[in-house]
Amino acid sequence: MSTSNLIRLLLLALIWGTSFMLMRIASPVFGPFLTTFGRASLGALAIYLFARHRGIEFHWKKNAKTYLIIGLGNTAIPFSLFAWSALHIPSAYMATMNSLAPIFTAVFGFIMLGERLSWLRIGAFIMGLFGVAVLVGIGPVAVTPLVIAGVLAGMGASVNYGFAATYTRMYAKEIPSLATAAGSQFAAALALLPFALPSVPHAIEYGTSSALLSVVILGIVCTGIAYALFFHLISTEGASKAVTVTFLIPATASVWAWLLLDEPITPGIITGILIVLMATAMSLGVLKKPAFLNRALSR
Repeated sequence: MSTSNLIRLLLLALIWGTSFMLMRIASPVFGPFLTTFGRASLGALAIYLFARHRGIEFHWKKNAKTYLIIGLGNTAIPFSLFAWSALHIPSAYMATMNSLAPIFTAVFGFIMLGERLSWLRIGAFIMGLFGVAVLVGIGPVAVTPLVIAGVLAGMGASVNYGFAATYTRMYAKEIPSLATAAGSQFAAALALLPFALPSVPHAIEYGTSSALLSVVILGIVCTGIAYALFFHLISTEGASKAVTVTFLIPATASVWAWLLLDEPITPGIITGILIVLMATAMSLGVLKKPAFLNRALSR
């Protein structure tokens, strides 16, 4: 990876790492749906303007169904689940749940595309669940029904990411990536609008400048600019290298939350994160079976 792209990768990890902390600030004030609607709307606008600057055509009518399904699976549902979980669990927990996305992508590749699900990936799935259990069991937050629900919501978000990634591979191959990003964000914002509207009166009465700034940053920076960086990395370095940002996000999210929200970084958090990241590395093929084990199994 070139030096400039390595800097972009680190910047992307720093940006996406802040998103969980920002949801912890905005969601208690605006509610999960209004927070997510604001993020999707501003993100859609930012990506759309950048895509138009690049001369990208959207073909709205032809691609409407694809934009809608990807928008629901990659934005509306997972962003809302994370925004809700932000009410109950720390940023490090959410970022760790986010790291499970490549594992669920492999599972949906098996279900929807008939791709081979190797024993290594099955082991990665089991290890990922174990890492989540360790994180929750020995983390700094007392295990309550709402904490468990928050963790499950974060896992549900990663399940949706896995589905959306696989669906995108199946049905959005011929659509420019920036068009898919902008179109799906617009579709997500439209889908979220009726759920967000009931929260508007409360937001007007109790809204704070910090919560509003958090939503703006979530939309323009964590969605708009981050998508542009991510797609640039995919186009220049390939998806397999671009997705390694997954390994950096839990650490950056934990540090941001520690610095600005006084959320602790404990041995339990570090242990759970490391186990989940090992599982993710196995799923992505970064960690492979030792050569001697492959020879032994082939005999």
